[in-house]
Amino acid sequence: MQKNTRHQALTYLLIATLVLSAGLNCYLLSWRTTQPATPALTEEPDATETAAELQLTQRLLARCQAEQHRKDSLLGYMPPATAEPLAQFND
Repeated sequence: MQKNTRHQALTYLLIATLVLSAGLNCYLLSWRTTQPATPALTEEPDATETAAELQLTQRLLARCQAEQHRKDSLLGYMPPATAEPLAQFND
């Protein structure tokens, strides 16, 4: 008898969880559709703002490319190898 009661309680908990989840989803979806769109996303950006963002992006790109070129230049430079440091381990 106790095992049957435990299964019933778990079944009711599962059903309650599903009902609460469905209710919360419906509430959030209906709230989302009733809210007006934010004006910042619906209006066109100002031309000066767009130009400023373009300049910033170009500067950041140029800085990134210069840094990458510097790294590539350093990787290409290999100092001449000498056998002197290895001579101490041959003894």
